[in-house]
This record gives sequence, structure tokens and C-alpha cells, in this order.
Amino acid sequence: MFSSTVLDLATGLVFCFLTASLATGAVVEAISSITKWRAKTLRDGIGQLLNDPQLRGLAGELYAHGAINPRGPGNTDPEKNRPAYIDRQLFAHAIMDLTGISFQVAAAAGAAPGTDTARPSLAALHAQVAAKFAAMPNPQLQQLLTGIIDRSFGDAQKIQTELSTWFDHAMDRVSGVYKRWTQVIGFIVALILAGALNIDSIGVAKTLWLQPTVAAKLTADKDTKVTDAIKELGAAIPIGWPNGFGQKVEAGKTMSFTGGDWGLALLGWLITALSTLFGAPFWFDLLQQIVRLKGAGPSPQEKVAGKGASA
Repeated sequence: MFSSTVLDLATGLVFCFLTASLATGAVVEAISSITKWRAKTLRDGIGQLLNDPQLRGLAGELYAHGAINPRGPGNTDPEKNRPAYIDRQLFAHAIMDLTGISFQVAAAAGAAPGTDTARPSLAALHAQVAAKFAAMPNPQLQQLLTGIIDRSFGDAQKIQTELSTWFDHAMDRVSGVYKRWTQVIGFIVALILAGALNIDSIGVAKTLWLQPTVAAKLTADKDTKVTDAIKELGAAIPIGWPNGFGQKVEAGKTMSFTGGDWGLALLGWLITALSTLFGAPFWFDLLQQIVRLKGAGPSPQEKVAGKGASA
């Protein structure tokens, strides 16, 4: 049904896009690690979530909390050694600690250990939250916490679960922001790589399609000199600039690209970059199963799922 030429063409294009995708993914991850963009995006998301973009209120206290930023210096500089990921349960624990909910739960348990009355009263929890936000007003967050307390009837486990769910939903939006940024950078990187290495999808497809014809011609022509054969095969290399940058071979002569050649090449580079844009995340995540490429280490989700190499 399919000729070997068609299969060669399909296989060649797949490996071409695969190589470009892996290279693009590695470069984008390197840029993200050097600029600490993951940590910056998370920091901005936490600041927006807690209505504290400058980290001078509750968000600053959160980043100073040992469960959230264990490598940080504490209260002196919550911006230092910012984490790239935050586990949802640790987030919930930290919020409960910082707002005094944990204190009220512990006080109730100490007053009546091992009994059903160990749960703190709603009035005590409301007063604790109100006292927390008296010095740093945050009506929206105070309303949220008060609602969570009321819905959970003061049950610490339910409060933790609701805080974790709230955090997860917010992080979905933060992940979307980071993904859009990486897509833009990934496309630019892929386009630069495609142009620098001349990974022209149209040219690659054309060369792979004509390769059997070139080989048959050289085989049939017994008088062809070795140097001429090597030159002709070299001119047909599908990737790179075998004849020099912006040079091509026609009728055995080396010629410079014309405007039309550059336009066709640019279209081929764009096709490669767009193909890489969708393939890079898949191949990067697949390679993560073998070797750790992320500079930030595994995310909480990867730990739970047991995905990704440890180093």
C-alpha cells in the first residue's frame, strides 16, 4: 500500500521533529531554571491569591513559614530561596498556623482531650480570624476563611481539605500562566534553532522524497567521480547548511538563496517551530522518566504519581 519512500519520508520527519522538540524543551527548561521563572510565577500567584502582591502581609508570612520555604531565612527575607512548588497540604497547614486556627484546635483538644468537645467553637475560630486581620485588613480572605469555618463546623480536617482545594484551583490558573509563557519562549527558541540548523520541514520532506532518485542516479552512472558523488550527496543533506549558509546547489553549481528561497525556507522553519511547540512538552515529560531535566526538581504531583527520575 505504501512505498518505502513514503515510510522513509514519514520516519524522517518524525525524527526531525522529535530532535527539535527535545532540544527546544531542554533550552526552555534551562532558561526557566536560570531565571527562576517557576518560582517567580508561583510567587506572583500566591501574592494574588492572598491579596498581598508585595509579600508584606499574609503572603510574606507564608513564605517565611518553615513548611513552605524551609531553605529560606525565616522572617528576615521571605523572598530568598523561594520554592518552585508548594504542596497543597503544607499550604493548608501554614495558613491554619498563621491565622491561629491551629492554635484554637490545639487549645480545644488540650481542654477536653479524647472527647467530642475537643473541637473549637465557631465563635472562638471567628474571633481568632478577626484578630488576625485586625492589623492587616483583608476582607475577602477573612470572608473566605469564615465561610470555610462555618461550612466545616470547626472540624480541623475539613478546614484543611477546603484550604487545599482552594489552593489547587488557584494553582491551575498559575500553571496556565506559566504554560503560556513557556509556549511563547518555546516557539521563539524552536524558530531560532530551526533557522540556525536549517531544519526546514519543506526542504527535509523534499530531500527525503528525492533521496532514492539521487542514489539510483549515482549507482547507474558508473563514470561519476567519487568527489562529484560526495559533493552531490552532501548537497542533498536534509538538515544544516552543507553548502554554506544561504547557499544551495543547482545543476552542480553553488548558488546563493534568492528571495523566494528564503521565503520557502522561512515557511519550513515556521512549520518546524509550530510542530515542536506541540511536541516539546510531551517528549520533555517522557524524557523526564529517564533523567531529571527540571532544575527545580519534581513537583508534588510527580511525587504522588511516582513519575520522573529522581536525579
